Amino acid sequence: MQESFSTLGRHKAVTFLSVVIMSLSLLVLAVFLLATDNVFTFFERTRQEMTVFVYLSDDLSLSDEVSWATVEDHHKWLLSMEMVEAVEFISKDQAMEEFRNELGEERSVLDVLEANPLPASFRVTLKPEYRDKVNIERFAGAVTTMDFVEEVNYGRDFIEQFASVTRAFLYVDLVLGLIVIVSSIFIIANTVRLTILSRRKSIEILKLVGATNRFITAPFVIEGAFQGGLAALLSLVLLFLVFLVLKGMLPDLTFLGLSKILLYVLTCVMLGAIGSFASLRRHLKL
Repeated sequence: MQESFSTLGRHKAVTFLSVVIMSLSLLVLAVFLLATDNVFTFFERTRQEMTVFVYLSDDLSLSDEVSWATVEDHHKWLLSMEMVEAVEFISKDQAMEEFRNELGEERSVLDVLEANPLPASFRVTLKPEYRDKVNIERFAGAVTTMDFVEEVNYGRDFIEQFASVTRAFLYVDLVLGLIVIVSSIFIIANTVRLTILSRRKSIEILKLVGATNRFITAPFVIEGAFQGGLAALLSLVLLFLVFLVLKGMLPDLTFLGLSKILLYVLTCVMLGAIGSFASLRRHLKL
């Protein structure tokens, strides 16, 4: 390590050039990670907002004298199910009020109604681990068989499309991520090669006096890891500037969390070390 940092100090210009080139290549990876993180955050937020509406049968929902004891029994039964996190009862009047709010300025069209046609219902929120297409359909199938249930609505078409889009994005994201990472390693390896070529005579002398391959390789790997870390920090600064620009156009955009930043820096350190090692093995035949 002493040799590595001493060498970096003696070759400041080459080190600076290498870090700048590596940071620009890693910026592409950082932008990709930021976009991926925000898309998956959006998917997760959408998934967390998924609810199931259990509409009560006509003899319960259309009667003005619904037994609260009966409603409470049904509420407790739904809440006792393993997949259920929360259950909220929505009366006919509440349903109409929510419908009026959704219509906004067009709410006056409801004034022509002589009676409230909307049914009472339960708004059911499933536990986070059950908010997927398979489990929501399983829950709906179990509840539909109950005699007090008229219909179960969970946005089937939307959930199917959401599941398809999420799956397709995951596959595309994995392929693009692999391409970006491989490209970053290639650029880093070729950038490190500039440093190696500038010190080729020193390496040849070390080999002539009996230095082992491990003794020669270790300082370069440490230097590559250090440069990878510096390049990661610089690319994060550039990424934050890009984020500030995009934030004005996309208010919901969020920056990477601390744990993801640390993971990104650690990954770049590893990429720098791998790039150095690969460059040595390939170009110097060590």
